[in-house]
Amino acid sequence: MLAHFAAVTTILLPIAVLLAALALGPLPIVTRGLLRGLLGPAYVHRWYRCVSLGLSIGMILTAGLMAFIDRDLVVFAVLICLLLLLAVIDWQWRWLPIEWTLAVIALGLLDGLSHNQLTDIALQILAPSFAVLAVRQVFLMLHGREALGLGDVWLIAGLGAFLPIAGSFFLIGFAAVSGLVELAVRRLLSGKQQKLAGVSYGTHLCGVFLFLQSFPQFN
Repeated sequence: MLAHFAAVTTILLPIAVLLAALALGPLPIVTRGLLRGLLGPAYVHRWYRCVSLGLSIGMILTAGLMAFIDRDLVVFAVLICLLLLLAVIDWQWRWLPIEWTLAVIALGLLDGLSHNQLTDIALQILAPSFAVLAVRQVFLMLHGREALGLGDVWLIAGLGAFLPIAGSFFLIGFAAVSGLVELAVRRLLSGKQQKLAGVSYGTHLCGVFLFLQSFPQFN
């Protein structure tokens, strides 16, 4: 009985989360943007459906194959797929779809459930996201504009499930620093003074999160 429960929470439900995210989320927008950037506008309408289908099948097969290698890695494989989609769409459109950020949160909860750490995972989700949300709302009240999108808050909540609470705050800070570096590089390459522009903070969150996974203290 316990073995069946573990198989459901570590294999079947994570793959179901990925299927739902791919079916409900704006995958065609991601593929259209990639095709436009790689091949040009003429190929977008002709190929985006095939590319979307191929990308979906590839991600699902990757997660399924991981179940035969190490079922504990299925959640992480699905997480990588979702972070790839989130990083690309935020880079393209400065948009983090709720369908994909909620999927990351769902994965975190499933991981906590499978390891009997659901309470700890819930705290890891809530602590950094509520702190960032509070800062966001105070800035909004004082200055009348958003310092951070709600999509970023949802993403921080989801990624927090896979990090210790202190690690989540490292993630937030490092992603902010890398965003500032991006702005500096863009301004340097442009060769002229530009009005301060926004950055794809969600893309930086995804990248920094994967970097932090290289360090045992953040796992």
